[in-house]
Amino acid sequence: MEKYFNQIKNSPLFFGMNEDELRGILECFNARLKSYESGEMIIRQSDVITNLYLVLEGGVNIEKDTYWGRRIIITKLGVNDNIAMSFVACKAVESTIDAIASENTKLLVLNYEKCTSMCQNACARHKVLINNMFEILAKENLELLQKIENISQKSIRDKLLTYLSNEARKNKNNVFEIPFNRQDLADYLNIDRSAMSFELSKLQKEGLIQYEKNKFLLKSF
Repeated sequence: MEKYFNQIKNSPLFFGMNEDELRGILECFNARLKSYESGEMIIRQSDVITNLYLVLEGGVNIEKDTYWGRRIIITKLGVNDNIAMSFVACKAVESTIDAIASENTKLLVLNYEKCTSMCQNACARHKVLINNMFEILAKENLELLQKIENISQKSIRDKLLTYLSNEARKNKNNVFEIPFNRQDLADYLNIDRSAMSFELSKLQKEGLIQYEKNKFLLKSF
């Protein structure tokens, strides 16, 4: 735990706490470390969430399978992102998503019930945590709205252009890297990979974009 202490302290979940407050709250919430190998399931659909997770190393795909087995990536989480935050206010609600390690991953695991219940002393550190949770949830809602914008476009071309445009705005630069490989990007946008690759190549030939692997450059019309 000590190895990751400064990283945990600077994460959005614990922002604003001093060292003593953080150590106290980690003890209060029975915090522990857990490792997952690439492809290992962290949360399954229909699980009742009992913990909150903070990504310390690696990455996690939040996914959902359709009735016919097609994978849809809802989002990709990286270092300092939280898993299961959206279930904080919904006790005993079954998960509607799978959380899967996209690479070898290490998580900080916090007791779910204690995270969502104010302690008897109404301590300042717990108030800070609850406030941080609300801010994180607000950010997650904005990201979901952005995804709705991305996938609601009618054509594969428009889905790609909208997604790339939003990523450029997020990075405040027309040169940026996306967190997905080609298959994951297709699953995120809910489109066919081959058709997507064709459209990417076409956009590059038209001079609208340049790309190499997951690094993109957007050009003006």
